[in-house]
Amino acid sequence: MIRPVIVFASFGASTQEMHEKSIAPIIREIGKAFPNFVIVEAYTSAFIRRRLKNEGIEMLSLEEQLEELCQKGVREVYVQPAHLTPGEEYEKKILEAAKLFYARFAVLKVGEPVFFRQNDTKNDDIACGLSAIFPDFASDEEEAVVLLGHGSPHRHNPIYMFMQEWADKQGLPIHIGVIEETDTPNFAMVLERLRKSGKKHVLLAPLLLTSGIHIIEDMAGDTPESWKNRLRQAGFFVRLDMHSLGERTAFRHLYIKKLKRLIGENS
Repeated sequence: MIRPVIVFASFGASTQEMHEKSIAPIIREIGKAFPNFVIVEAYTSAFIRRRLKNEGIEMLSLEEQLEELCQKGVREVYVQPAHLTPGEEYEKKILEAAKLFYARFAVLKVGEPVFFRQNDTKNDDIACGLSAIFPDFASDEEEAVVLLGHGSPHRHNPIYMFMQEWADKQGLPIHIGVIEETDTPNFAMVLERLRKSGKKHVLLAPLLLTSGIHIIEDMAGDTPESWKNRLRQAGFFVRLDMHSLGERTAFRHLYIKKLKRLIGENS
């Protein structure tokens, strides 16, 4: 009997080190939580897949992975996106890819990104997600926390605004920003919030699943354009936390909860 399959579909990791630090731990924990399932991966980034192929590493897109599972005779598939928000990547590379295969499996279900539901219940993704992240930042009363996400160059993603609203309601010293200057909340908006807070010390940390160039250069780089140096230039004392979300145990568990809801097990 062919076992059902869970496809963990992420944007991707451009190096093996990045995969081992941020994605592999999630895969292992999913495997432990669902021992009766086969766990496979898919990368939605064509750029990363091409780069890895040049290095002799073959990673499949979601369409390619689903086609391969069809050919193997798999009948039951659950796709869990690694993506943090329901943005363009999720809609075009996950939902649209899955549409092509619904008639070819007995069961094909697609899960939600981590930050998806906002319904003021115990399953509210904004509350669950930020609550999982914040305890890792042991900050004193004089320190503000800046969480830096990616943002979108194509359209505004309101999820970041919802995150900020929730943090403000809880009275948490969290300020959400995004790297893409064409999206919001951008650097200028975060800087204004920090100045109004009156705090001069900042803990700067990524709101990103994997460690990579956005953390190393855009957030913490030595160039004048990095958030670290822009904040220092603005007069703040900056402390860095370089750990990606995939390296945080409590955050990884959010994917298990999503999958339990998707598959129908009690969470």
